[in-house]
Amino acid sequence: MITPGDRSTPEDVRRVVALVQREWRLLGVPRALRDAVARDVAADLHDAYREGRTPESVLGTSVREFATEVARENGWLVAWPMYGRLLAAAGAGAGLAVVAGVVLLGPLTAWSLEVAAAALLGRAGVTASAGEDPSWYLPVVLGSYVVFGVAFVAAVLGCVRWALRSAIGLTRTLRAGALGLPASAALSLPVAIWVGHVSGFSASPPVVLTECALVLGAAAVALVGARAWAVRPL
Repeated sequence: MITPGDRSTPEDVRRVVALVQREWRLLGVPRALRDAVARDVAADLHDAYREGRTPESVLGTSVREFATEVARENGWLVAWPMYGRLLAAAGAGAGLAVVAGVVLLGPLTAWSLEVAAAALLGRAGVTASAGEDPSWYLPVVLGSYVVFGVAFVAAVLGCVRWALRSAIGLTRTLRAGALGLPASAALSLPVAIWVGHVSGFSASPPVVLTECALVLGAAAVALVGARAWAVRPL
């Protein structure tokens, strides 16, 4: 039996089968389904090669069009959930946003974070450090975190868009995610800030991990919910 990765298979055949597999993978077709069909495609192309025919002459069209046609014939042109790829891409986007946030927001001191959190929690009588003016400093701090939040959502959705670029229902997923992520932040951030407030804004790993888990966990739920809504039967 010919397999797509068989080294006895000509390089041109392996290349074409790998490209076909890639198109199916981008569509979200499970590996168990696409591997079986890929073996048949590889066998047909290998037989044609022995007859002196090129893979392109057998396909009769571009690799992408051939892969799409085979997917259509097998009923694969459906909205696959792709939750694993969705969360992996979102995690990459979140990581990029966090790194950028640390670099850009690093100059903000621990005091400024406490002032911002205290304002959100409704505390009164916060005393500023010498030489610092709360009348402008607090809006700057809060504005910085709003900008970071917008950038965070943009980075996450940007990575999701790239990873699921061939997935059916991508536009609906992104639209739902654009609504769900801010909503999740509106629910999780006050809780995370409260955790920080209770701990005295400790930077200890358990506290930081708890805060991150609250925010990122809510974001993950929002994204999975957005994708589930996008792929629901209409």
